[in-house]
Amino acid sequence: TISALAKMDAKVTFTSFFIKASAAALKEYPYLNAIYNESSRNYTLRKSYNIGVAVDTPDGLTVPVIYNVDRKGIVQVAQELADLASRARKNQLKLNEVQNATFTVSNVGTIGGIISTPIINFPEVAILGVHRIMKTGEGPSERMKTNLSLSCDHRLIDGAMATRFLVRLKEYLENPEILLMR
Repeated sequence: TISALAKMDAKVTFTSFFIKASAAALKEYPYLNAIYNESSRNYTLRKSYNIGVAVDTPDGLTVPVIYNVDRKGIVQVAQELADLASRARKNQLKLNEVQNATFTVSNVGTIGGIISTPIINFPEVAILGVHRIMKTGEGPSERMKTNLSLSCDHRLIDGAMATRFLVRLKEYLENPEILLMR
């Protein structure tokens, strides 16, 4: 449960949940977990869920990859994210730590962004934009809200599929206990 997670000695960020929820939703919408093959001009649906995470560094954005997110618990995802982000900001990542992502999460909310259009990280076909998380209401009615945006390669993914993916992602985020059991 969430309360048990809060007692652990690991910093689980909102971004960790977006990464884990994305992997879960991608299993249900596999076309968003594809790559484009330029030479053969076709798409390959990937069976691995390697989530790239855009990290703001002094030298610009870099996208380290958390491999096989679907097979990891939220705490492990959070620990790997913290390690990769820290080393990205120090320019200490290895080449294999920035390759073979199948989908990217870009959290512009950490720098105050409230809406953006993320640019697809080729050869991927989709990218999720996460924006500033804001509290609404007070006391028992207090909630956290954010805007999400999804950019997709329209040659493979139409607007209906993209919207269904976002709706499913929202369901996972609103019910994080489902993710904790995965």
